[in-house]
Amino acid sequence: MRSGRVRLLALSFLLLTGPGAGAGQLEIPLRVPIEAVQKSLAAQLPASPNAIYREGPCRFLNLDAPALAGAEGELRLATPGSAALGVELFGRCQSAADWQGTLHVRLVPRIDEAGRLRLRILDSRLVDSRGRKGVPMVWQLARNQVHPYLASFSYDIGASRTVLLSVLRRAAPAEHAAELEQALLSLQVMQPRVEAKQIVVPVAINLPDAWLAPTAAGATAPSPAAAPLTEAELEALDKTLQPWDAFLAHVIKQVARDSENPELRQRLFTLLLDSRYRLAAVLAGEVTTTGDPVRALFIEAWSELRSILADARYSLFIDAGDALVALDRAAPGLGATISADGLRQLARSLAPDAASDPLAHDWAVDPELGRLFDVPEPPKSEAAPERSWLDFFIASAFAAELPLDRWVPTREQLAAYEPRVGALLQKAAATELERAALAAPYDGMYRSMVPTTALIESCWRQYVTRAGKVSYLRSQSGSIGIMQINQVVWRGFYEVQRLRWDTAYNVRAGAQILMRYTKDYAVPYALKSGDPNHAPRAVYAVYNAGPRAVGRFARNPPHPREQRVDEHLWKLYQGIAAGGQADLRTCGVTTVSTAQ
Repeated sequence: MRSGRVRLLALSFLLLTGPGAGAGQLEIPLRVPIEAVQKSLAAQLPASPNAIYREGPCRFLNLDAPALAGAEGELRLATPGSAALGVELFGRCQSAADWQGTLHVRLVPRIDEAGRLRLRILDSRLVDSRGRKGVPMVWQLARNQVHPYLASFSYDIGASRTVLLSVLRRAAPAEHAAELEQALLSLQVMQPRVEAKQIVVPVAINLPDAWLAPTAAGATAPSPAAAPLTEAELEALDKTLQPWDAFLAHVIKQVARDSENPELRQRLFTLLLDSRYRLAAVLAGEVTTTGDPVRALFIEAWSELRSILADARYSLFIDAGDALVALDRAAPGLGATISADGLRQLARSLAPDAASDPLAHDWAVDPELGRLFDVPEPPKSEAAPERSWLDFFIASAFAAELPLDRWVPTREQLAAYEPRVGALLQKAAATELERAALAAPYDGMYRSMVPTTALIESCWRQYVTRAGKVSYLRSQSGSIGIMQINQVVWRGFYEVQRLRWDTAYNVRAGAQILMRYTKDYAVPYALKSGDPNHAPRAVYAVYNAGPRAVGRFARNPPHPREQRVDEHLWKLYQGIAAGGQADLRTCGVTTVSTAQ
């Protein structure tokens, strides 16, 4: 028998194979928080004021709630208490022995034949309040009374095992479902080991040899984009990926609710953004995945998600997710998938009592999402009057009076259109600077980046004309309007219909996003690099491709397409920052020297 350890992310699992064995054995760690065992133990072990033992007022043993910890591969139980062994004479206790201190017990966990976690006692001792060894008579009483409780204690890991099997069962493609079911029937619960905060119970699954070799269907590496997706293909892919986005948003919201820690919430927010930018890139055809796209997105995000959830209450959720990743890596020939039902089961392991469907997906604004991550929705503006087809025949002399909404300016109208949009962009930048002040020189940078971003993204246009009808500007990836705000990335934070049809709302949302990216990613990057000029390039890199792209302009060698975009942005920004004016005829910048 030969063995090899494969380390994936923060997860370790063991795959054992043997010549002629016909199968590999995958070991997956099932973690039981020591805190959970302690609570269960306290519930089964009577504590004061209900004495463990009492025989009249002068003979008793009281123990407080037990504290359980892991140390040196063992469990250490410490229980404060008091005891007395005496008789009552003339209304007063005459004690042969009394004690006040702590009961210490060394334990090791084991799994019984029924698959329940039990505790084996190695030894026990009493220590009084001064650290001295307890009275032998009292220790004998404690041993006789407490040891039977500990010996009879059991902790059911069946629910955890059930969730694990339920999630794994849904990972098999239809053609391998029966084989995976057979493999899961072979699951064995191994003897546990103790770590600092958890008891690890390995579970072993026998895998067919055919699954151990990779197949083309099991590949996860992204491949270059092929031909653009048709409308029907795009719609089908969108529906396929919606459960993943709903799952991730549900999990991130649940964890953010549980913690007021701003650093943890920021990590959650960054993960949500990066995952959604990746999702938008898949929808746009900028990256493609072989096999199940949900599986590829899950594998990519899982490492960061599990590192954020460093909390005992999430152990079952982490174990189930780790099991999916372990199965995927150990059995590439299975061609594992992440089904909607599998995601639903996994999400419910995080919050079993939640009544709502964790995969519910809609485009409505979620006020709680905005509150948890400090993204206030822009205030509503007065509704712009509707325009009719007659507006297109209004002479350019009246263009200054036209509402911005649904206005697709002709070349003759640009002289009136440009200053109005420019004023709107400047006002949005000033509002954000007033709400979230930036120190120099980043305040000036931000003020120039708002119009620059609108220029490179849309050439300051919210609308286009298609087939004779006015429609909102939309990219292949789902970015919309003048600021090209990606509706996939910002689902739940902003009102999609208003992003599409309300120019001022789109501008304010875009300015708000730029401010958040400036403060959270661009300024820290510039401070770390020591070059303030990196800030505008960094903030646009994040705006364009998500937080993980913050330093892409400094990569060596650079990605050719990204380099073209980043250099174009830098040229436009320098022109605007130097006092130049946007030229919507060329979608460039007219500098002072050029104008002369």
